[in-house]
This record gives sequence, structure tokens and C-alpha cells, in this order.
Amino acid sequence: MADDTSGPGRELEARNRQIELAAKAILDGEDVDGIRSDPEAATRMILERILNAETFEDAFAPQTLTPWRELMGVPVKVGDFRFNRSGFTAGSPIYAVVDLTLLDSGELTTVTVGGRNVLAQLLVMLKHGWQDNPVAMASKQTGEGYDVLWLVPAGEAPKTADDFGEDAPF
Repeated sequence: MADDTSGPGRELEARNRQIELAAKAILDGEDVDGIRSDPEAATRMILERILNAETFEDAFAPQTLTPWRELMGVPVKVGDFRFNRSGFTAGSPIYAVVDLTLLDSGELTTVTVGGRNVLAQLLVMLKHGWQDNPVAMASKQTGEGYDVLWLVPAGEAPKTADDFGEDAPF
């Protein structure tokens, strides 16, 4: 008798459930039970950074992730991403840890992002298999002083929405 508690079918089912929960959190802005970070994946990522360090400073530097907003306008390809529950009380109850390839250098990096527009775009990207399409982060400041983040096609990547003029999609 086959074990149906593991394997590609169960992994896909679990991934689809995470997508469903993430979409609910993004749309409703409510904390959703079931979004779980994978502590083993986080630990492995930290260990790989330490083990791959080539300098003393790299080996002993605090292990933090760059916010994607610090790569504003930089063309990237999105690799894998994971949703985690946010510790912030305002904004989205989840954020994503995203593996990126910087197109100008080929460097692999991992960033965080919590902007709801970007989270929704990541879900749509995954749903349609669009990870091969390069994107870049753009932003626009609202009249209230908030920065709205948005992914744009990398070939059209302005740094801010003001570069779009009246055609800003956000």
C-alpha cells in the first residue's frame, strides 16, 4: 500500500493551501492561522551563508535579510518564496521571504517584502508560472505619506511611480 502522507501530491496540496491562506490574509488583512514559517529552512539559509563566507566579517556578521525596497528599480527574477506571519500590528499580517537573482550580476539574494500589492503579485506570478519574467520594485508616495510598492516588468522598470506619469498602475 502506498504512503499518501508525503510526496509531490501532498507537497503541492500543502503549497496550494498556503497560497489560499496567503490570499485570504492579503485580501482581508486578518491574521490567518495556518501560515507557518519553516524554521528548518530559515536555519539552513543562515548556516549556508555562514559556511559560504569568504571573510571573517562575512562569517561573523549578523544574519539579516535585506528589505526588497532597498533594491528599488533593480531588475530581478523571482525564485522561490515563502510566507511568514508578520510581527507588525499594522499592515499585512504576513510577509514574504523571496529568493531573487539580480539580473545585472547574476548574484542570488534573499529579501523580505510585506507590501500587499507585491504579495498579491507574487501569488499571481506563482499561479501562472510567470517567475521567468524579470521584474523590478517600484514605489509611489501617497498623499498621506505612505509608500506604495509595486512590481513592474523589468524592461519598463522606473524607480518610482512618478516615472510612469499619469499611467501609474497604482
